[in-house]
Amino acid sequence: MKLSLIAVLVVALAIGSESVSLVKREAPAELEKIAKYFQDLVDNLKNVEGPEMANKAKAYFEESKTQFQPMVEKLQEQLKPLSNIEEHIKPLAASVQAQVAPLSDMVQTQVQDMLKFMTEKTKAILPPK
Repeated sequence: MKLSLIAVLVVALAIGSESVSLVKREAPAELEKIAKYFQDLVDNLKNVEGPEMANKAKAYFEESKTQFQPMVEKLQEQLKPLSNIEEHIKPLAASVQAQVAPLSDMVQTQVQDMLKFMTEKTKAILPPK
């Protein structure tokens, strides 16, 4: 039971730290609340034993769920633009590829011409067999 609660704590902290890197607006105050929440949770878990611990943890999670629900919804709303970022990148990548294709063809042609020129000059310098 203790290990599963600690695992939940670690996962929640990982999610929280990932959210910090993605959303920097208005996040510090919210993240302080989340950090305080988890610190309180850890402190409470250290002070409770046996079945009492499970009951207190469940009550604490329920209480905290209602407290953090608006914050989670707000963070989800802020992360929505990032969920469809692929839709924005695909047209940009296609545009860049369309602009670079003629340049790459031109470079390829120039390299082929240069190799052809070098081959001809080398043949002219070397004695015939």
